[in-house]
Order: sequence, then C-alpha cells, then structure tokens
Amino acid sequence: MNETQHYEALVIGACLQAPELIAYLPLQPADLSGEYHAEIWVTMQRLIARGTAPDLVTVSDGCSAPVSVLADAMRECYSTNSELVGNWAGIVKQRARKDRLVAGLQSLAMADDEPDVMLHQARELILGIESDTPSREKSNRDILHERLTALDDRISGKVSPIGLTFGVGDFDRLSYGMKPSELIVLAARPAMGKSALALQAARLSAEAGKRVAFFSLEMDVGELFDRMLCQHARFPADHYAEPAKTDRDFSELSDAVSSLQDADLHCIDNVFDIEGITAKSRAIHNKAPVDLVVVDYLQLIGTKGRANPNRAVEVGEYSRALKMLAMQLGCPVLLLSQLNRDVEKRPDKRPLMADLRESGSVEQDANKIVMIYRDEIYNDDTQDKGIAELILRKHRGGMTGMVPSSANLRWFSFGDLARDWQRLEAPRHDPFA
Repeated sequence: MNETQHYEALVIGACLQAPELIAYLPLQPADLSGEYHAEIWVTMQRLIARGTAPDLVTVSDGCSAPVSVLADAMRECYSTNSELVGNWAGIVKQRARKDRLVAGLQSLAMADDEPDVMLHQARELILGIESDTPSREKSNRDILHERLTALDDRISGKVSPIGLTFGVGDFDRLSYGMKPSELIVLAARPAMGKSALALQAARLSAEAGKRVAFFSLEMDVGELFDRMLCQHARFPADHYAEPAKTDRDFSELSDAVSSLQDADLHCIDNVFDIEGITAKSRAIHNKAPVDLVVVDYLQLIGTKGRANPNRAVEVGEYSRALKMLAMQLGCPVLLLSQLNRDVEKRPDKRPLMADLRESGSVEQDANKIVMIYRDEIYNDDTQDKGIAELILRKHRGGMTGMVPSSANLRWFSFGDLARDWQRLEAPRHDPFA
C-alpha cells in the first residue's frame, strides 16, 4: 500500500466510525486507487442515500471487499476529527487529479493528431480536471426556497421577469428576453436582418454593463463596429459609407463612440471552429463571468477534428455543444442560423421550424427559436414596408406568437411599433420540460 492508499484507508476508516463525514468530503470513487477502496466508497454512498448507516457489517454485505480490509481501515484510523479527515481527503483528491493530468498528457503526447486538435484536447482535459470537484447537491427544500424567493422578487418588482433584451420591448414581453443557460436560435433567410438584430441585442447588453462575446464568422470586427455606430446614433449606413454625399453632422456619432469604447464587448472575427468558440468563451468567462455569447452563424462553424460525413449530424453536434456551453457558463447563447430554400416555394413565405437549414438537433436543443419575416423582401407593393415580423416558433418557458416591429435596416435597427398588438398561441408542449 503506497502513501496515497494509506490516506484513502484512513478516510474509509473514519467514515465507517462517523458516517456523517461522507456528505462533506469531496471524493469520487475514481479518486480512490487502492484495491476495493472505490467499491467501498460507492457502497457507503449508496447506503447513506438509502438512509442506512454504513458500518463494518452493512458495507461488507454490500460489496466484495473482505471484512479484513474494512477492519484494518478502522483499526488504522486514529481520529474522526472532521478537519483532519478533510485534510486526508484533500490529499487523496489532489493526488488523483495529478495522476489524471499526467495520464492525460502522456496520452496526448502519444497521439498522432494535428497540433490544433491536440491543443483543444489539452484545454478540455485541463478544464475537466479543474471542474471535477463536486459541489454539494442541493436538497429539494433548498431548491424550492430559491424558486419561491425568486417568485417573490418578481411579484414585488425587485427583479424583472425579462432577461437580456432584444431591443424590441413588445417581443421581450412575449419571449422574456434572453435568460441564463438558454440556447436561443435566431433564424431567417438572407437579407431579413438577423445579424442586425443579434448585433443590436449584443450592443444593448454591453452598453448596459454586461460582458458580451460576439463571434462573427461572416463579418470582420471593423464592419461590426461600423454597424453598431450607425445603430446607436441612428445614422444612415449609406451616409456613413459615403460621407461626401451628405451634409450630416458626424458629431452625431460621438455618443455612440463614447458608449462603445467603454463597453465590455468582445468581438472575435478570427475563430471559425466549435473548439475555438467554446475555448475562447471559457477564457473570457474565466476572467469575469460572461453574460451573453452570440455566434453568427451556425452553418459557417467548422471543426478542427474529423468532420462527420453527415452534415446535418455535424451541425447538430455544434448546436449541442453551444447548448452545453450556455449551461456551463450560466449565460444565454444566441445562435444565428440560415433557413433552407423550401420557404421560397410556398405561397406564405413565413418561416417554420422545419425550414431550419441542416437543422440536425437544433430544434431539440433550443430553448427558444426566433424567426424574422419581412414582407417587403417578397412583395414590392406591400403596405408593410419597414416592418418585420418577429415570430417566436418555440418557447420552452411560455407562449409562442408573433410581434410586429419596425425594421430600420438603413441603420441596422429593430424597434417597437406605435401600434402594440400580438397574436399568441398556446404552447404546444410542456413549457417546463
């Protein structure tokens, strides 16, 4: 028995004598390397969960470890002091983490992969080891107390039910905005304004003091900031692009410049693979918690690993990775997506979820699916020029429906209309599923 296994035996012996210690020790079965030790630990945890005190008899009956191993552990343990036992468990945990790191790096060194792929695998290995310390599981009582406190705060007006804004108040009230851990898919055909709406949401959040990461796989950061300047100042893009053709006062942009230069907004235009997007998001989050991640757009994402020959499955893997990122970082991820051309073949060209291009599991992963329709794109004689329909096709936490908004794409902006109406539908599924 080596030194680490000796500490494992001390911990097991202490927990056999004082089972209440088990709930407070940060150990997992994989952390124990001694013969029978992992099995013993699993058995003790299982007995605690059943309400049975683990002792020499109950643990021996519940696993294949000889009684002599348990008796020796109890005999060698000379204290059940919680602080001392916690120190022993800490030694075991740290050495197990070190062993996993060494084994993982040795495996990487032997791999015959591209350097970028190996770098991604190394990041994932380190992040996994950093986060492998389990947190205390919340009881039902704790969870219900938190939820009822949150409800009281909403009732009293201390907390708004709406998360981060899209910049269209009517639509925020229908969708509840963008809330932590949600994957929100924003989809439309080209020229409908999905990048403009996403950029508006990102800019407004950043200007409100939120930390935002915007991954652009289509436009460079210069173009992004040009658009945000026009958005903020409501400055026509054609005048901005050709200043010699206008007599406008460009000092109108000064407020926008002041606001954006102080915003905690990270625009990234040189990352094009899912591994880089997730790693960069975590790197930004590790410095300070990130409040919103935007990815423009899904079909342009690639991978440093081996691509799946089925493109729909591959795209579905990307959406799943971004849903997991949202849950791990505890922030909304706004994912833009193209629609396929089937929508062009229908008399009514308002998009449906089935129109999601190479959707894979996107419909399943998304908490919300938002679609944009502008009638003026298809009908020159429409009376709805300058109007966009923001259609909430999926809403896991509430109602679906449509909200009309102004679409001032001359300065890349969406907003509320003077007329305030919506058409709602009842949810087609359990909103809390």
